Amino acid sequence: MIPTKEQFLVALKQIEGFSPAPVILSNAMRLMRDPESDIDSIAALVGRDSALVADILRCANSSYYGSSGYRSIGEAVQKIGLRETIRILNLAVARIVSGKDLECYGIAGADYWSESLFNGILMQELARSTGRADPDEAYTVGLLRFIGRLGINQAIQNLQGGLFWDGNESLSVWETQNVGVTQAQAGAILMGNWKFSDKIVQAIGMQDLPSAANEGNWAADALYFATTILPQGVGTPYLPAIGPIVGRSIPRSEVTERFGFDPANLDAVLSATSQEFDNIRKNFGV
Repeated sequence: MIPTKEQFLVALKQIEGFSPAPVILSNAMRLMRDPESDIDSIAALVGRDSALVADILRCANSSYYGSSGYRSIGEAVQKIGLRETIRILNLAVARIVSGKDLECYGIAGADYWSESLFNGILMQELARSTGRADPDEAYTVGLLRFIGRLGINQAIQNLQGGLFWDGNESLSVWETQNVGVTQAQAGAILMGNWKFSDKIVQAIGMQDLPSAANEGNWAADALYFATTILPQGVGTPYLPAIGPIVGRSIPRSEVTERFGFDPANLDAVLSATSQEFDNIRKNFGV
């Protein structure tokens, strides 16, 4: 049975609380913007979820940070700093919500997670290269850009819809025909209910059509741009074997128009992204 849009939205509402991790991340990002917040407040917030604490300590004690042997979240936050703590928190939250098989899409959890991680790093590098956005916020947007796909997959399973994408049509068409919304729209619903900032929610929701935003949203433009140069949405991150961008025709988009990307700096961005992707997987074991 194909669920109606109304049934799907009810099912989506039911899975919002499957993990406290996204809400903790949105609150932590809010605290980072608050000049009155301090290390203790961040540590106390993160300490509410034992799974997050364990993952953050594992990452903080990795060779990436010198294998320091931190025993408490407070000690780890104190030593590595707020910015790095938020970065690890992003990673931990994304891994918790993205490391699941998407049976309805035919995407293995490991591939879903790899694509989410690569998108997060790519968005961070695009933000750094252009200087037009906060790299940390861009990192979050990239990591969670496909969170709506998790929502759709879980909702279909909850409703026993028995729906599977066969690859004969675009994912957005399949999603709209079967549940009434795209993964981008479903993601915006989830991110909004998890209390992420309006800018982040809009970026997720408008990633397939950034021109529809009432005001310019750099992150939405960048997500759309990423889709034009990399295979997206099928669990496949960028691989060096795809070859360099140099010599190719770069699709025109809001990002290329406004920020003047050319083949040379795109190659640099993709190279930096690929290196950091490998570095994180090697050092954090993800």
